[in-house]
Amino acid sequence: MKAACRSTKTCHDESDDLTTRHGSFIRHGAARAFTLIEIVIALTIVAILAAATVPMLKGFQDERLAREPVTALLKLAREARMRAMQEKRPYQVAFHATGFTASRYFNPYLQLSELNEFLVAGETAPAVESTVDQGEKTDLDSGAGSNKTTELPLAPPAPKFDEHWSEKYALPKEVKYQIQHWYDVEPTPIEGELVKLWVFQPSGVCQPLKIHVEGPSSTFDVEFGALTADIVKENVDLR
Repeated sequence: MKAACRSTKTCHDESDDLTTRHGSFIRHGAARAFTLIEIVIALTIVAILAAATVPMLKGFQDERLAREPVTALLKLAREARMRAMQEKRPYQVAFHATGFTASRYFNPYLQLSELNEFLVAGETAPAVESTVDQGEKTDLDSGAGSNKTTELPLAPPAPKFDEHWSEKYALPKEVKYQIQHWYDVEPTPIEGELVKLWVFQPSGVCQPLKIHVEGPSSTFDVEFGALTADIVKENVDLR
């Protein structure tokens, strides 16, 4: 009887082990691996998406490089306008065949040779720290001793300006451009020794300006507003 029970227990144990192994086999079988066809389809979809994305990214990069002259001009215009308003005197962006140059306004009939002389002088002139925003009011007797000789309010000293400040952008050699002021009948090509000015008044107002920039693979027609010197209209042709 004991032997039968022992045999029965053994049978039960073997049956349970078989069931466990069988259940394990079923569970492992449920986690089915990808077939070769499914892998090929997935790789094909990835390849198609990559092939469509690469030209798109290249197009963005090409447009960014082509837009660089317009972006540089916008930056110079904003800087010149800000300085004009802070220092209460006019500033300018000078257009010439090799690019754009921002500086203080010093000659309405500016010639290229005079502009180059101004830039050369600025490279050798000592740097001047502007005091426009400091608002300091210095007493004339402040350095004479501990006691002031007068209590009357004195006018603050004239602010210091950096007379030779300038920023410039050099156009790529293959890029040509034209500008048109509101009083021009047609756009003027900027080439040779010609210099045209875009002036910013102390009030922040400037002349409305249209610029046509043409490169080997793109054309930009951009219009700048008179109040903020921001871009108000733009037409882009990427070839």
